[in-house]
Formats: sequence, C-alpha cells, structure tokens
Amino acid sequence: MQKINLILIGLIIIIPLKIKAQDFEVAPVKMNFRVDPEESQTKILSVKNHSNFRTSFTITFADFIIDKNGVKQTIERNSSKTSCTEWITPEKTFFDINPNEQVQIKIAMHPPIDDYTTRWALMYIQTVNEKTSFDVEAGIGAGVRLSGRIAVSIYRDPIVRLTPKLKIKDLREISDADSTHRYFIADIINAGKNIAKCKVTFIASDLNTAEEFDFDPFYLDSYPGFLREVKFKLPNTLPPGKYSFAVLLDYGKDVTIEGTRLNKTLIIFPREGSNIEKNKK
Repeated sequence: MQKINLILIGLIIIIPLKIKAQDFEVAPVKMNFRVDPEESQTKILSVKNHSNFRTSFTITFADFIIDKNGVKQTIERNSSKTSCTEWITPEKTFFDINPNEQVQIKIAMHPPIDDYTTRWALMYIQTVNEKTSFDVEAGIGAGVRLSGRIAVSIYRDPIVRLTPKLKIKDLREISDADSTHRYFIADIINAGKNIAKCKVTFIASDLNTAEEFDFDPFYLDSYPGFLREVKFKLPNTLPPGKYSFAVLLDYGKDVTIEGTRLNKTLIIFPREGSNIEKNKK
C-alpha cells in the first residue's frame, strides 16, 4: 500500500439514517453507490438547520483505513489507494440554510474506466462562522472558522458482482493480562476487490468423545487489502479434556467455507475446586 499520511486517528461512528450535531442534522450518514466504470449515479444529501439563525455550511472530504482490530482511522483526502474522493462531485460545496429550514444537495459518483474495485471515503458537512476582528488581532487570521461537523461514509461497489477472495489463517494462542481466561487470535486476509461480510466461528472437538462445542460466532466486515485479527476468549465452561481447536470463516453462500486449526492439541485442565480435581486428591 502506498505511504499514508495519517492526520487523525479515531473511531468513525456510523449511525443509521441521520445524525444531529449541535444545531444541524444530516441524512443519510451512509451512502452506498452501485455504479460501474464510466457510469454515473446521484444520491441526495439532506441538511437541516435547527438553529435560530442563518448558517453557512461547507463540504469537505477525507479517507479512512482499517486497522487489524477493525477500528477505522481517518486520513488525509486521496492518500489511500482505496480512496474514491476524486470520483465524488457535490452539487455545491458551500451553502447557507435559513433557521429551521432544510436543503437537499445532489452527490454524484462517477468512477473512471476499468476500475471495478470497492472504494470508500468520508464526506464532512461542517458549519462555518466568519472570523471577527478580534480573531484576526489574536493571530487567527482572516477568513472562516470551521465549527461542528458530521461525517458521511461513502462506499462504491460496481454493479457487476465480484467474487470475494478471503482466507483465514494462523490460529494461535496469545498471552493476556487476564490470567483467568485463555485467548486465541486468527487472521483474516481479504485478497479480493470488495468488502465482505463475515461470520467467524470457533469450534472445539473432544478427541476422546468426538463431541463438538460451537461458540457464539463473530460478525464483521473484511476490507480488501487489510488484515483483520479476530480475538476469541475461550469460555470457562469447556469440560476438561484434550481437544482439536479450529476456526471457520463463512463469507457468502456462493463461496467455500474457509478454516484453519490450532497446530497443537488444546488441553483443558480441571478447574481448581472442581469434583474432578478433588477426586484426584
């Protein structure tokens, strides 16, 4: 991946339908464009001013990447190969809204030729205040001051369905400060071109009885080109014994379920104070 200039690290909070920040509201806060190369699609962004005075707004863009824990990190516009900021054209990037009124802005997406990859970006809607003479004297400078803002997540997928290509590998036990539980991690590798919705299930199989124990699955999104770690806490409810331990990855009805095993036997000892432990004594 090309060098990324990180300008802000933080969790991008995605809430369905609309978000209200301070005295204005934006809807929707997630736009999914389904559009092929050299085609165009337009969606509507609604911005409502809840304040008692006329307010100016501006539209800007940024990108985000995904770390191994699934946390989204905001980065500078057009600094990632997964960016689609250059494909997005708002009807206008600066506008005023009267008190308690709402405007609708057309947002167009136009991908270039031969690009069928999934892309994503952030679109910020920000309030703008004119700087006063006091601000200028204080060295803030002339122009405008940006105030509250709301982030709209934008995703682009081609109409042509792409087959996802995922692998799950390297199931391993890790040490943790919590000594009362055992923790395991597996890596999900997305070598495809689209975001895949995943179901990850850990399974313990008793080597003596062949009984299987399925644990509650994890549901997550895997982004192309990014490694995702899945951390699992082994419940204390697993009976003592020797187990084969595995993890399964299901990411669609038209693909084969992927899986990998722990490269050693998982041994569960009787818990201190249990009947088995007492009988040994």
